[in-house]
Amino acid sequence: MKLDILISTIDEGITNVENVILPKRKGVTYIVSHQYRDAKYKNIPKALTRDDVIVSHIPGQGVTKSRNHAIQLASGDIALFSDDDVTYTPEYFDTVIKTFQSNKDLDVALFKIKTPAGFPEYKKYPTEIEKLNKLPFSVGTIEIAIKINSIKDKYILFDERFGAGQPLLIGSDESIFVLDCLRKDLNVWFFPDYVVEHPYESSVKKYKKFDKRLVSVTGAYDARINGIKAIPKAIGGTLKIIPDLIKNKKSPLCYLRERLSASLYILRTNKNNLKF
Repeated sequence: MKLDILISTIDEGITNVENVILPKRKGVTYIVSHQYRDAKYKNIPKALTRDDVIVSHIPGQGVTKSRNHAIQLASGDIALFSDDDVTYTPEYFDTVIKTFQSNKDLDVALFKIKTPAGFPEYKKYPTEIEKLNKLPFSVGTIEIAIKINSIKDKYILFDERFGAGQPLLIGSDESIFVLDCLRKDLNVWFFPDYVVEHPYESSVKKYKKFDKRLVSVTGAYDARINGIKAIPKAIGGTLKIIPDLIKNKKSPLCYLRERLSASLYILRTNKNNLKF
């Protein structure tokens, strides 16, 4: 079973990729989707000039665009999504491969992120193997492994309106991807095994509770999943948390406006943006 590691990076981040890849191993290929905002970054570091590493440069930014580019380049049996700030061990790759070998009907597997020694658990995970019909917890892209043909056959891609690199809709791209897999009747399971190490801090964790970007993601995600129902949900959701908004010095009207604006943007652009 051939495993592709789909690494997304941008600009000078490509110099960090050498810390992600492991010594050459039969059946493992690294596909580096390198976005650049300036041509000066369009180079391949010497450490990546290996026959098991494929580097593809694409202009612009937006991690979901980068992920989709990597999916299109993938040609192995299974793939694990990756970034330029993670750490692997051979055992992590063994876990991914053995999981798919032992579960022939598996299309998408969700795993756990390990934090460095001395840091809290990355987040609270289920403790047992679990077949998913909905998402019981938030998902990180580097937790996701896929059967490549299952994803390509169903024409499933990341929604490029969401994700890091977007001005407002900075998150929820991973959850939307998994939910699209479920809606396409793919078999999605969670396995309580570590497959990657990442620092405890993440780009989303640094934002304050009612930061405009987080509020916008809430409204946009709701509209992407629930359609027009997101509009009354935004109103009811605002009323429900007014005391918390005031406590955090966030105007309820401002919160509602930000959430509704993002919901309407998704509803207005659904037809032109969805690629499924």
